[in-house]
Amino acid sequence: MWAISTGTVMPAAADTDPRGYLKLMKAQEMWKVADGTGITVAVIDSGVKDVAGLRSESVLPGVSFMEPPVEHPDKPYPPHEDFVGHGTTMTAAIVGDGSAGSPQGLAPGAKVMPIRTSVGTPMAFAAIGESAKGVRYAADKGAKIINLSIGGWWSLDKLGSAIEYAQSKGVLVFVAMGNDGDRKSGGANPIAAIPGVFGVGAVDTTGEPLPSSSYGKATDLAAFGGKVPVRCKENTAWCIQDGGTSYATALASASAALVWSAHPDWTANQVARVLIQTAGAPVDGSKRNDWVGYGGVRPRMVLLDRAGDPGAPDLDPLASPAPVKTPTPSADPTTTAPHQADAANAESGVSWQWPALGAAVALSLGLAITVIVKRRRQ
Repeated sequence: MWAISTGTVMPAAADTDPRGYLKLMKAQEMWKVADGTGITVAVIDSGVKDVAGLRSESVLPGVSFMEPPVEHPDKPYPPHEDFVGHGTTMTAAIVGDGSAGSPQGLAPGAKVMPIRTSVGTPMAFAAIGESAKGVRYAADKGAKIINLSIGGWWSLDKLGSAIEYAQSKGVLVFVAMGNDGDRKSGGANPIAAIPGVFGVGAVDTTGEPLPSSSYGKATDLAAFGGKVPVRCKENTAWCIQDGGTSYATALASASAALVWSAHPDWTANQVARVLIQTAGAPVDGSKRNDWVGYGGVRPRMVLLDRAGDPGAPDLDPLASPAPVKTPTPSADPTTTAPHQADAANAESGVSWQWPALGAAVALSLGLAITVIVKRRRQ
């Protein structure tokens, strides 16, 4: 087992346009059709800090499941606080207003339900168990989408049963694949192997997988994870960094919110199915691959081009994706290319690397077992 992990902010790289991916995704045009209104996305992470760039009306009160330390059993940890800024960044990627250097959220009309865990603290190993509580809470409180831009091995059985419960209530769950793509194993986040969840990889604006993006059989979709505004300097400012698969997952969640907002009568299976069908197909000609899954999310295909067949409301699209015409390549961050073997050497200084923030625990045989278990719901 491993301790919980998230991205760690490192010095900013090149000064690039942080909103370029929104232009490529035709966000302004999509927002004329749907902006996420009526959809709640639960962000289970390190909390959210009330900062410039986040409108108070976009963020719900939320809840914290952080356990207080033994020496201070009465110490409160409000959900609207964030030690490391990771949860704040994910929230802004979904509903940010673009002011003060913040991201402009892809689904600005949606609501974010912040659910705070011990991510970013010395007790980070407890965060997966806390996340299990958060998943159940989100499902009971009306969230349609759950965003898990975190990874780890601790308490996977609890999280798995909680996700199954959420799915029984019609909730769609997105999970970051991780940022350990330079490992021979692919470094895939074990949470992504839980049946029915959508593992999200990261690509750049050309559709190439980021060298840091973890990969494997659990990858289902991809989204932009390059240079974006993230919280930095101990969550006191916005800096331009690589967002990695954490940010990509937030964009996948926001994409689902846009589609669901336009089609509120659809089920989670139907929303997921059209995201798969309209994703930018891998340019190697395969239906899917281990680096981008079925391809980069393209909600514009659903909202603007009216593409995709929602299909049966109760049929899991991961178990049997509906056949559709292969999408044509496009110049947005969803036309994906095969991962190159030497890609890990193509970029240095990659941020959001998912180092363990709690006590590291040695790998066991559970690694191989978890990764190769068939991950589709039966």
